Amino acid sequence: MKSVSCRWLLRARLLLAAPLLALNPLASAQETDGRPAGEWLITPRLSTGITYSDNIRLAPADQAEGDWVLQVDPGVSVRKQGGGLNLRLDYTAQMLLYTQSGESQVNNDLIAFANAELYPEHLFVDVYGSIAQVPTNSTGRVDAGNLGLSGGSSFLSLFNNIDLGLPGSREIFNPIGIFSNLALTDDQTTAANFGISPYWQQNFGGWAEGTLRYRYDDTAFDQGDASDGRNQTVTLDLNSGRRFSQLSWSLSAFYQAQDLNGNDAGDAGNSTERSIDAQARYRLNPRWSLLAEAGYVNNDLATFADNRNGSYWAAGFGWTPSRFIGLDALYGVNLNQVALRWTPSARTRFEVQRRDQDVGASPGVHWEGSADYRSRFSIWTLRYTEEVTSVQQLLANGLTGVGPDGQPIALDDTQQIAAGGGPFGLNNDQFLRKRLDASVAYQRGRNGLLFNAFNEDRSYTTPDSSDENAWGIGGLWTWRFAPRTASFLGTGWEHDNPGDEQQNDYWVSVIGLARVFTPDAGALISYRYYQNDADPSDQSFRENRLNLRFSMKF
Repeated sequence: MKSVSCRWLLRARLLLAAPLLALNPLASAQETDGRPAGEWLITPRLSTGITYSDNIRLAPADQAEGDWVLQVDPGVSVRKQGGGLNLRLDYTAQMLLYTQSGESQVNNDLIAFANAELYPEHLFVDVYGSIAQVPTNSTGRVDAGNLGLSGGSSFLSLFNNIDLGLPGSREIFNPIGIFSNLALTDDQTTAANFGISPYWQQNFGGWAEGTLRYRYDDTAFDQGDASDGRNQTVTLDLNSGRRFSQLSWSLSAFYQAQDLNGNDAGDAGNSTERSIDAQARYRLNPRWSLLAEAGYVNNDLATFADNRNGSYWAAGFGWTPSRFIGLDALYGVNLNQVALRWTPSARTRFEVQRRDQDVGASPGVHWEGSADYRSRFSIWTLRYTEEVTSVQQLLANGLTGVGPDGQPIALDDTQQIAAGGGPFGLNNDQFLRKRLDASVAYQRGRNGLLFNAFNEDRSYTTPDSSDENAWGIGGLWTWRFAPRTASFLGTGWEHDNPGDEQQNDYWVSVIGLARVFTPDAGALISYRYYQNDADPSDQSFRENRLNLRFSMKF
């Protein structure tokens, strides 16, 4: 077994420190909360609690074992904005002692991202990392905390950004210690990713704007059937500048190499992806434009056989009858595409694209789409994506930046802040991933409602891997019925088909009460019911869990 946690924590410190040494901490601007720009905000925190589970191993009813779990979760949050650096770091050490079985363990959880400006307006660097607990296989004994990770359930992910509306509650009631993994299933491992990405931005006198980026990602797993890996990516993007009026154009080049280290499952081999794409749009009048696109793909995929290398080109038109709607159509050799944009109001936007490309990974028809609606009290989002990827690449793509609110944002725009493997388990094979996410967030007065739904399909081309799919729905209601007291009530369902003639139906329900004594201290009590109706039935279980916690920040 490998021990990655300590090694990766040391590497995280070194990586995150690298861009900080080059920065001037002095700044005169003000942050949105009144602090001077460039000021460091370091918040240590400590949470202690006790949990009782009547089925700590998530075993069938006739094998259920109860246990009391003592929990101590020290952690720290670091924030900095302005002065050439945007930084967010959240670390929690989940320390668990099982009083009945005598077992103990420490789970590390880290989310970190830093963006530094090294040379004004030109040279920047992103440094990021994550540590999380993920299931090693797709059996039914998956703790509910794993269902909420990226690529997982629509329910537990609601708690990643839980906000009870109480003073300081977001920092005090860290979800890692409340809803994460306590079950002793022997089906959990530590997954870690750290990366660095320097990039250069250049304006060529108004004729063109360009970005050259290099990205290095290192992923590691304590155990399981997934190998440690390194991803290296180089991208070049050039776009027409302000001097072009009727003609706009873009040129992009992409290179990615994935190098997997051998483990008990064997060396899965290395993969490389190369592509270049050029696009042009010539505006004839406000309504009509001429379009052209051409490119070349050259991939060498070790574990995904459905690939065809070659070139493509197409020509077409763009039609914009009004500022609310736009239609682009392309037809040519190895490429046909139709894209529709509809913006009926400033708060509503729909986009859908159908692309039929006969070269590249998984050639054929692929769809992408998104829908966004924002009202006074609610936000509605819908996302659909298709991509050929791997477990290592999904882990590496977990964090890419910091949004306007200072929160890390994810590559797939789902706003998930934790990387992980969901309920699908670990392997080395590449797969075609089709993912649909829908969410509604409603906040009015003291009440908040969150709804999530998802569907994900994973299709493999290797004979040793079976196709997998999962779908589910969940909801959470929070009610701040007193100035310092709030309740929450949530439920969710998820259905998994992990292959090998196995099915899982997970049901989770949570109810709890939180009280903030001061802006720096509070307590929470919660009850969770969790079950799996599995086929075959030896993976079925029922669990009742009661949790009491006291948390503070300093």
